[in-house]
Amino acid sequence: MAGLVARLKAINWKKAGVAVAVVTAAAVGLAALVIWVIVPAARYGKANSLEKRGDAAGACELFDRLGGYRDAAGRRGKLQATAADSRSAGTMAFGGHDWLVLEERGGSALLLMRDVLEKRPFNETGGNTRTSWADCTLRAWLNGAFYASFGQEDRARIAETVVRGAGNREYNVKAGGDTRDFVFLLSLEEAKLYLPDDTARVARGPAGNAAWWWLRSPGEKDFLAAVVTNDGSLGYSGSGANYYDRGVRPAMWVTTRQ
Repeated sequence: MAGLVARLKAINWKKAGVAVAVVTAAAVGLAALVIWVIVPAARYGKANSLEKRGDAAGACELFDRLGGYRDAAGRRGKLQATAADSRSAGTMAFGGHDWLVLEERGGSALLLMRDVLEKRPFNETGGNTRTSWADCTLRAWLNGAFYASFGQEDRARIAETVVRGAGNREYNVKAGGDTRDFVFLLSLEEAKLYLPDDTARVARGPAGNAAWWWLRSPGEKDFLAAVVTNDGSLGYSGSGANYYDRGVRPAMWVTTRQ
């Protein structure tokens, strides 16, 4: 009798082991399906949507993360080439300032101030206070006093734009929410797309020397903001948001005269 019980227990343990193995294999298979099929397909679809919306930088970022998936590398290359063609438009004067034309599309142009407007903190709250583009004092100033400094005719040409929340892939800092702005800052990805090398990103400050300037992306911590350094390199780690010695290069979409 004892031997029969022992044999039955052994059979049950074997069945349990097989069941565990089956469940484990199914879980591994499901995880692989998610990682290698479902997530890339969703990311690819989102990149397509961003490209259709005109968000070239957002689409480029996702195509870059997709690596060799489908035609992602080629799509990213085409977007970069389009951005390069747009940059050939050079500069334009608007509202008493000189601007770089980063992109032209459908009777509108994306402008970036050619040099630093002035030095101002990203967020005036000091210390390790969490901040983002959505709630920083620099955004309030750009869309308040700076925007109001343009004449009525010029203000009518500045488009209110949905500005995509920007993250920091280098330090895995998630993006904040989207905002609606007349004036904004470039993100890390936009700076990399439209100004593809360090030389193109160098900007002069009010005193004529090469200056650091703010981006709207977060740095390595959520109380830091990404920057472009005075030699034009991208400062992914960021600077303290309350630093007063970083410059401001406003960006905006404006309608172009025919």
